[in-house]
Amino acid sequence: MTTSLLDRPVDWRPADLIDLDRYPILDLDSARGAALIGEIRARMEETVLCALPGFLKPAVVPRLAAETEALVPLAYRGPAEASPYFFNYGSDLDSLPADHPRRRKTPRVMSQVAYDLVPETALIRQLYEWQPLAAFLARALGMPQLYRCADRFQGLNLSVMEEGGCQQWHFDTNESNITLLLQAAESGGAFEYVKLIRSDEDENYDEVGRVLDGDTSRVVRLAQEPGMLVLFRGRRSLHRVAPCRGKRRRLQSVLAFNSQPGVLGSHASNLLHYGPRVALFPRPQAASQAAE
Repeated sequence: MTTSLLDRPVDWRPADLIDLDRYPILDLDSARGAALIGEIRARMEETVLCALPGFLKPAVVPRLAAETEALVPLAYRGPAEASPYFFNYGSDLDSLPADHPRRRKTPRVMSQVAYDLVPETALIRQLYEWQPLAAFLARALGMPQLYRCADRFQGLNLSVMEEGGCQQWHFDTNESNITLLLQAAESGGAFEYVKLIRSDEDENYDEVGRVLDGDTSRVVRLAQEPGMLVLFRGRRSLHRVAPCRGKRRRLQSVLAFNSQPGVLGSHASNLLHYGPRVALFPRPQAASQAAE
């Protein structure tokens, strides 16, 4: 009789999952902790991205990947293509040329397991809900405090990409995006981005259009590895996940935090990305709501 990885009992706490010798997130006021925070902030300032390889201990990564694999049947396929701007199209969309970046859609081949479908016993959920992680991320991003997203679907997502899987070029609604890769595809699946391609004053549609046309002159590629934590400022930096190759799935967790408590995501976005079952749940009163 074969024993699966999930049949093996574990007694790990969230702190046991992280390489605290390399990343002393529980001792940020120490010299080593301050150095870590300083290095992260410097990288974010220079490149808008900071990758922390080996954030998760190598011994725990297979368990987290196996737990995610077990949840794959619950993943919802979502839209097959999308614009870089999701719902932020504007009322004048129909008046724009067909090749305008706000009207152009690129392939999105991925599924997502919503937060409410991730068991409380899952290690990735325990890590996401562990307050010291939020405290570390807030310090790293230079914010007074971070709060877990209050949306029952969006708080923690598990992204699943099969052969040919990819995520379209897009901008984030939140200022910062936080991900943990749990399993890499056999090949491909690189994270690609164009640093600060737009600003609050200028959407820079011409440059965005060139990237959509295949111009890679400004594209930076990050080859992620399992156990790597990535902090990325994606509101003004265009980014995507390149197509995956091979039979092994690419599995990634997306950890949503906000600078204010009680933030809910767009109801329309939830329906699109998590399916019709979203309509079965009453819409709670939000302290604040993410942009459409």
